[in-house]
Amino acid sequence: MNGYDLIIKNGFIVDGTSNPGFHGDIAVKGDKIARIATKIDENAERIIDAKGKMVSPGFIDPHVHWETTILNDNSFDVFLKQGVTTVICGNCGHSITPLDSSNVYEYYYKNGLITKEAQEKYNREQPKWNNFSEYCDVARSKGLNINMGLLLGHGTIRWTAMGGSKDRPPTAEEEKAILRYIEEGMEQGALGISTGLSYIPSRYADTEEIIRCAKIVAKYDGVYATHARYYIGYLESTLEAIEIGEKSGVRVQVSHLTSTSPESFDAVLEARKRGVEIAIDTIPRSTGHCTRKDRLIQFIMSISSELFDKGIEGVKKALKTAEGRKVILQDAYIFGNDMNKVFVINTGNPCIEGKSIEDIAKDRGYDNPKELLLDLLADDNDNYTFWLGGPSRADFPLGPHPKNIQENPLVMVGTDIIFGEPWDPGSWYELQRRGGFAHFMNMYREGGVRVEEIVRRNTSLAAQQFRLNDRGLLKEGMKADIAVIDLDNYRYPSPTEIDYSNPLVFAEGVEYVLVNGKVALDEGRVLKTLSGEILLNK
Repeated sequence: MNGYDLIIKNGFIVDGTSNPGFHGDIAVKGDKIARIATKIDENAERIIDAKGKMVSPGFIDPHVHWETTILNDNSFDVFLKQGVTTVICGNCGHSITPLDSSNVYEYYYKNGLITKEAQEKYNREQPKWNNFSEYCDVARSKGLNINMGLLLGHGTIRWTAMGGSKDRPPTAEEEKAILRYIEEGMEQGALGISTGLSYIPSRYADTEEIIRCAKIVAKYDGVYATHARYYIGYLESTLEAIEIGEKSGVRVQVSHLTSTSPESFDAVLEARKRGVEIAIDTIPRSTGHCTRKDRLIQFIMSISSELFDKGIEGVKKALKTAEGRKVILQDAYIFGNDMNKVFVINTGNPCIEGKSIEDIAKDRGYDNPKELLLDLLADDNDNYTFWLGGPSRADFPLGPHPKNIQENPLVMVGTDIIFGEPWDPGSWYELQRRGGFAHFMNMYREGGVRVEEIVRRNTSLAAQQFRLNDRGLLKEGMKADIAVIDLDNYRYPSPTEIDYSNPLVFAEGVEYVLVNGKVALDEGRVLKTLSGEILLNK
């Protein structure tokens, strides 16, 4: 016996380079790819027959928010079911440092990312950490079913250094603390920093402040991932991201850029040609968020400049007065302007179930549908889930992406999967992102993009962006992160096919996934192999 642990035989090998695929075998020993050949005749402890299937590097998802989820659920099942073997967390300015875990939980609660119940539960039950390295130790002690890299979050850092969400520039002392926290996190292995320039508190930072932060990250060859300042316009905010890259020397990842702004994708491609190392992730399609009443009240708190520090009780109080309602509507962009696209679901009441706010308002004689929405939020009935945007969000619609986006070699998937509490998934969820890689594969194949190129964008391109130097390619000596996918059956239900009351639908068509050489998905079943690693900036 040659000593191979596993051989994948007879597969169509798409290696992540964009070179044409070929039929062959892959042998795995330990956590690495030991051999790739047209035919491998040696024995192994296990043989997987991949005839008729694509064998590719495991996909890399650059835009994930799973850093608190893993404290209660380390299975990463929704990712394995798509063929994903690595995620990057700490996006949109939110991260697990600085200071101790209780500080992080407070920030996450105030920004609507976890509930009050979760904050108290985590503080009571979970191991404590005091810095980036200690969080990594906690994550390792839990075990990971796939690999996870982590970004620092500008929002969490700024909020901590300035003692809250302050709408002003930092003082000299505060900025010194911000830059010190960034330096400390990068020294301990963070892959870079993220911003949420549409969110409190990062939106209070001007471009120059971000450039100064990005310069620290550039020293460590880290990446700057940005939920850009979309409220100034998609193109304008993308140009700001490019400017930050040019002036700081940092590598740039433009997060979840909408396909409704094809000119923004062109601007990124032009910047790359000028020498800016920059790439894009996009959500292939999204429904509106399904947000239960208690979570929606929390989100109103988190996005309102005036109510941010007043807590949930402050929002409930504001709902009771005309002046308070004016404050809520002033900042509550999550409602949208079209009440035909806000639906009430999971009510148990057939008179209103699945109806739009617009239609319910007409039935009840309201002149202003938003007043009905506020009344539902203010009443004593908690059995409402608000589907904000309905089956297709305007910024991530169902139709195919424009040709210039499909042909742009810098575009990868970033699922940005909504992450309600593991024990309460119905409090906040979405109905298409959990199949983002399948949607992207099928949409771009139908658009004429080669399978090999689609795989490259979601493997080696992402690995290059985040400097994951031993992943993203099927190559001898690389880590054995491998997906075996039945492309003919790789799919996820559309918004018209899906049950909107079920937050836990999975993609189909992925048969096997190896993470660091161990089988984590076996004939479509998720195993608790826990062979994932924390990936650090080396």
